[in-house]
Amino acid sequence: MPQLWYKCATSQTDCILAVMATDSHDLSTESELLTSLPDIAVSVQGFGSQDTAQALGNGVIHLLHEVGRFIDISSLDGVTIAVDYDAALRDLDRGIEGLRPEERTKDGILTGVGKAILVKRADDVKTHLVFAAEALSCLALKEADSGLFYLALALIAHECAHVEEHARRNRQFPGTLLNEESLGFVPACLRQFSEAFWCEYAVCRASANFAPNEGDGFREALKLRLEPARREAREAIKAYRTHGDALRVFNEVGLAVIEPLRMASYLFGHLDGFSGDLTDVTIELPTNDQAFVAGITELVSQLRDLWDRRDHWESHDDMLVLGETAFDVLRLCGVDVQPSANGQAHIAVPITLDTIP
Repeated sequence: MPQLWYKCATSQTDCILAVMATDSHDLSTESELLTSLPDIAVSVQGFGSQDTAQALGNGVIHLLHEVGRFIDISSLDGVTIAVDYDAALRDLDRGIEGLRPEERTKDGILTGVGKAILVKRADDVKTHLVFAAEALSCLALKEADSGLFYLALALIAHECAHVEEHARRNRQFPGTLLNEESLGFVPACLRQFSEAFWCEYAVCRASANFAPNEGDGFREALKLRLEPARREAREAIKAYRTHGDALRVFNEVGLAVIEPLRMASYLFGHLDGFSGDLTDVTIELPTNDQAFVAGITELVSQLRDLWDRRDHWESHDDMLVLGETAFDVLRLCGVDVQPSANGQAHIAVPITLDTIP
């Protein structure tokens, strides 16, 4: 087992666990693969019982050690497991002043319980993992429910795959991650959309074998986003005819349109990684709306191409084709965005019969 030492923090409800991960710590009798888990600190926060905190920390460290045999987590900065997940996200020291605090995904459909956050340590870019304690609490038990255990394993593996993905891009394109360069409105959106699609596809594909039961969850998430997307876009455009706020209609239609594409990135990354064969995209889409069928089909094709040559991109901007596909779908759903002078954007919302109030 990994050697652990414990130190009570100033608060009696906090416990810090430091893992000394070395090549001699072979927990598996089935594999001679060495773990990539580095020497890190795991902070378990908010528990009234130190024994429970230590048990949970041990359980997480054990899984990190095992996942680290197959996913490269050598650039892992540390792990925080917190009862108050939102506070842990806000309070994380990211090593750079002025960065916007991280927030969990929480939109009425999906609620985030784990996040891989880029941090700067000296001259190195690393990734710190933050988890909601509730999502991993079964790991503190001697005999955990198998369903909850596999959910915890899938979550940890997914976030570990973010560590690997971040490190891969940082090696290929030093200085790109955590770069606060000023971009115009359209280029910034292209980058944001593209990174969201690519990262989730790549991470789900890399961690798929640790998440054999997650396919239906990804399908349901895509369905929940996709089925109302066109209606929500139309209603937002109808409202625009009255309020006239171009940025507002872009944000509202963008949310309705981009989220199904992001959910599709999760699903097809998982399916491509788990099955070993490339799934027919149209079979998995719960819609006949051709704007989304064509757009998601094109997006998945682009993601697969980027994956196949992921160590050989010509530049970090290779991924921007993904954002361009998103803008194509956005245009088909009624909002056309083009760059204009001074880094701004021209947002056009053509009048159509189905978007007249």
